[in-house]
Order: sequence, then structure tokens, then C-alpha cells
Amino acid sequence: MQKINLSAVLGKKVNFGVVFDLCAKAAILLLAVFIMVYSSFDRLFAFSPESKEPTLDELEAGAEELPPAFRDIIFEREYPLGLGIYDTIFADETVTVPKGELKISSTDLSKNPMPDQIYFKNKTAYDISISDFLTAYGASLEASKNEFDMSQPLVLIYHTHGTEGYAEEGKVSYSASNLPRSTDTSKNVVAVGKYLADILNANGIPTVHDETMHDNGSYNTAYTNSAKSVKEYLKKYPSIKYAFDIHRDALVGESVVYKTLTYDESTPTAQLMFVVGTDEAGAANKSWRRNLSFAVNAQHFLISRLNNIARPMSIRRSAYNQHYAPIGALIEVGTCVNTLAEAKAATEILGEVLSGMILSGVPLYGE
Repeated sequence: MQKINLSAVLGKKVNFGVVFDLCAKAAILLLAVFIMVYSSFDRLFAFSPESKEPTLDELEAGAEELPPAFRDIIFEREYPLGLGIYDTIFADETVTVPKGELKISSTDLSKNPMPDQIYFKNKTAYDISISDFLTAYGASLEASKNEFDMSQPLVLIYHTHGTEGYAEEGKVSYSASNLPRSTDTSKNVVAVGKYLADILNANGIPTVHDETMHDNGSYNTAYTNSAKSVKEYLKKYPSIKYAFDIHRDALVGESVVYKTLTYDESTPTAQLMFVVGTDEAGAANKSWRRNLSFAVNAQHFLISRLNNIARPMSIRRSAYNQHYAPIGALIEVGTCVNTLAEAKAATEILGEVLSGMILSGVPLYGE
């Protein structure tokens, strides 16, 4: 068989090394783009728990039932595969990660919503149309319409998992067995709650902040402990209309641990996620649709303020103590490897939105 001389056919010398290199790079980029597009499907954002871990039903039945070994199990089990591969291709090779540790990787899980889009993940059997709960579309947060008595506490901020910590500045990795936790309330999620309380108070909204770390010493009973505190505050201050449970998430892959960031402004800002409980797991949470409406409207105003600041909200079977106050919300502020500064940057925007919603008297579902 006669051999074909490509150099002769093309009329010039062919550098096969260069051609191969270009083809390889093109193939990798095409693969990355394909996976990034395909990863928009939820099945690539979830990975199945190993058999030794609690089942999905056990996870959804209530975080207070989790054994200590699973204290960092995440709500969404999200694994941003496409972004992970993209980061691998364009990784900063100068970052050296100690052997056996998880590399900190930045990712955007917002799904890049339009101003009128509210992304969510419904983990219940309820047929939910989010548009039914978006009651404030086109509304303004400026006009004051509320009729609350501002001489008494109106908002309670508390922390079911108060020892949840944030990454130290400059860290590039963490051990899977030593993800950030702290009892120092100037460094953990309690500091974020205090910052939010300060913003609300500065805007004229009377807010009390419970700095109790309800998981300190007994993670399994954290939700039971925080429920007791919430009920005590409501008994002491019956004027409280809003109870916000502030957390941070944990997103752990095989070799990386993810921080969530939005790059829509110059200040690195952690992403937020609302976790909305229902009555499907048996709790007497009859006001969950009102709570969902509050979260949907808050997310609407958040993404209007900063497009990629909110991850899709998670609608769950359990109540997560959101059924005690007239309006309850569980808000995840960043992840365990976001820095406290990134979490506070998100909290500043959250505080602006919550203040506006409360002061303007945004109507909710059923009102």
C-alpha cells in the first residue's frame, strides 16, 4: 500500500507535534463545555451516598437525627462536576495542596438566573408552582407599609449549628476530617448572625440575637435545643414575627471542597441558600407555604440586587423549626471554606433585602 506524504499534499512541512497538541486542547475544551452544559441537569449535581451513610429518607427526616460522624453531611449533596473539570483544565499550577487534603475550589451554583427566575429543588411530594408564591414581582422595598410596633423585638436570629466555622484567609486546602468548626463566636457562623442583627437594628428593625451554639457538645440534639430556645424567646417577646436560623453549608467532593462565590462585583461574595421546611415529615408546620413565599420573594430581591448571589432554594420534608414563629427561615451563608469576609459580604446584601421586605410590608402567599 502506498504511503501518503501529508507534507507533500499540504505543500509545506507539517509539525505533527503542534497539530497533536492543538487537537488535544480542542478536545479537552469541547469536553469541558459539554460537561458544563450537561451538568445543569440535577442528576450530575447529586451523588449517591455510600451504604454506610444515612439513607436519603433518614437525611430528610431531620438533621437532628444524624449521628455525630455525619455532622457535615450537606443538604443538597451537590457535586459541581462540570465546573470541577473546568477548574482542573485551567487550574493554577502554583497552588500546592498537602498530601491527603482537599483542595479549596471556587464555584458558582446559582445557575445564573434572570431577575424574574427563581430556581429551586423540591425534595417533597408536593406539586409546587413557584410563581404562585412570588407575590412581590415588580414591587419596591422603599415604601414603608408595615404596622409593627417597633418598640419591641421583631426579629430573632439564632443558630442551630453555631459551631459551623469558616476558612482562614489564605488557606488552600483542608483535611476532610478537620473542616472548619469553632466555638469562637467571633469566627464562626455566630459572627455572621451578629453582623446580620447589627444591620437590621441599624435599619430600625428591633432584632435580638441568640448566640447559643446549640450543637456544642451534642450535635444530635441541636434542633431540639434550638427549638427550646426559639420557644423561650417567643414567650419572652411575643412581638417577634421573624425567626432566622443562620447556617453555613459544606460541599465536599472526592478531592476538593467547594466554596460558593459570585464574581458579579469586585468584592468576593459567598452565595446564599434558603432551606424551606414543610409538614411532609410529620411536623405541625401548617404555615410552611407562607415561609416559602417569604423565601421566594427574598430570593427575587436578592438576585435583583446581585444576580448570582443565590443558589437554588431547597424545599424539604422536615420543618427545621420554621413552624414556631409567624415567619421562619433557614439560610445557608456560604460554605465551610468560604472566608468570614466573603460570608459577611453576602450577609450585608441579605440584610439590605430582609430590612426592605420587613419595612415595606411585602405581602405574602395567602394574604
